[in-house]
Order: sequence, then structure tokens, then C-alpha cells
Amino acid sequence: MTNDPSAPELTEADLLAIVQNQKSPAEALEQVIEHASLTPEMAAALLRHPNTPGLAMAKFAIRATDKLLAFLLSSLERLMRWPDVLEALLENGDVPETKYVTIRQFLDAAKKRESEGVRQKSLLLTIKELSVGQRLTLAKKGNKDVRMILIKDSNEMVALEVISSPRITDGEILAISMMRDVSDKILRVIANNRKYRQNKQIILALLNNPRTPVGVALGLGISGLTDRELADLSKNRNVPGAVSRAAKAILDRRRSGPAPAGGGH
Repeated sequence: MTNDPSAPELTEADLLAIVQNQKSPAEALEQVIEHASLTPEMAAALLRHPNTPGLAMAKFAIRATDKLLAFLLSSLERLMRWPDVLEALLENGDVPETKYVTIRQFLDAAKKRESEGVRQKSLLLTIKELSVGQRLTLAKKGNKDVRMILIKDSNEMVALEVISSPRITDGEILAISMMRDVSDKILRVIANNRKYRQNKQIILALLNNPRTPVGVALGLGISGLTDRELADLSKNRNVPGAVSRAAKAILDRRRSGPAPAGGGH
């Protein structure tokens, strides 16, 4: 896009093509936001675009009216990526008073999420500076946030210390069982724990995790799954073929039923 007055005016189709192109730079998107022909369809694409500038969206939120304002008010959850935009909506005189409470609720949630993100980054940087010994101690005594970082530690001793921590919960073990960026040794230890083998959700998470070693997965009692669980596992293209085939074979046997008695022809 250009500010040259002699340049041909962009059509709505041109503008839509810009916002639908995931490689469009922030500068081009900003000009679309400020364009008089901006439509709710373009605004929807802007909310999804990774490069949409928050400052320009905030300026737009203050002046939006009619259909565009109605669209923004129906998209508050998406607007949480920019707390400034939600604050700008509160300054828009055309926003119905009945919407103020809802906007503030989303704004509070957005600020909390933003604060937690900053804290998480700070925690990650702090942990990276610790020695192996310090990380081992932290793995045993730290809180949930610390454990979820250390479970992915490059030193397997640290990660193993996390899952042996007396403070770890079944919910955390379930979350770890779903992770695709943890060591397969961690998944093996979880699978070999008698307590966790009694938790159906953890078993399903391990079976559907492509990082779980094949031999471990086949020993997790696939035959104890329901027909629906077997069907889902058999269709999961991410797990090893031996696991999905085992699930399909058990399901096929169930559906075919017992062989007829007598064996006659």
C-alpha cells in the first residue's frame, strides 16, 4: 500500500487479500485498519493475523461504530491479545453501558494472562542460570510452575527428579503424559508406576502420545479400552503403527463377535 495520491485506490477485494495474507507486514495492516472501506470480514481476519499492530487496533476501537463496533463487542475473547484495545473500547462513547462490565471482565483476564506470561518468562530465565544441583533441589521442592519447566530439562536426572517429587499431582502427571517434548524415559517411568497405571486418563494420554515407546504402549492394557477409545487410537496417525494396528485388531475382534459354535460348514 502507498500514500501516493496518484496511486489507484485499493478495492475491498485488495484490502481483504492483504489481511488474509499471513506474510503482510504490520505497516500494510495498519493502513487497512485505517481505511474507510474496512468491513467486519476484514476485521475478523485482522484479529487472526499474527502481525496486526495493537496500537492501530486500539485507535480503531475508540472510533468504531455500527457493524464494526458490534463485531468488536462480539469478539472480546479474541481481543484479549491486546489489553489496550479492550481499554480503548471503554472509551468509545457508542459502546452500550450494559457492555462495560463484560469488557472489564475480559480486560482483567487479559491483564492477568499478560502478567503470568511475563512471570513465566522471568522464571524460565532464572532457572536456566541455576546449576544442575540447584535444579535437582528445585525439582523436588519447587511449585507446579517450576516443575512444568524442569520436566523438559536437558538433564534427564532433573526431569526424573520432577516426577518423583512428593508434591507432584496426578493432574500434573496427566499433563506431562500428553507432552511431546519430554524424554521418552519420563513417559516410561510414568507408565511403569502402578498408581498411574490405574488412572485411565493417564493411560490414554500415554497411548496417544507418539513419544511413548512402542513396547511401553503395547503393555498398557489396550484391550481394556472402550470401543470409542480403541477407534480413536486406531485412527491416530501420530502414534506408532504397531499401536494403532493393535487397537484396530482388538476392535475388529469385538465387532465380529465370538465364532459360531460347532464349526460346521
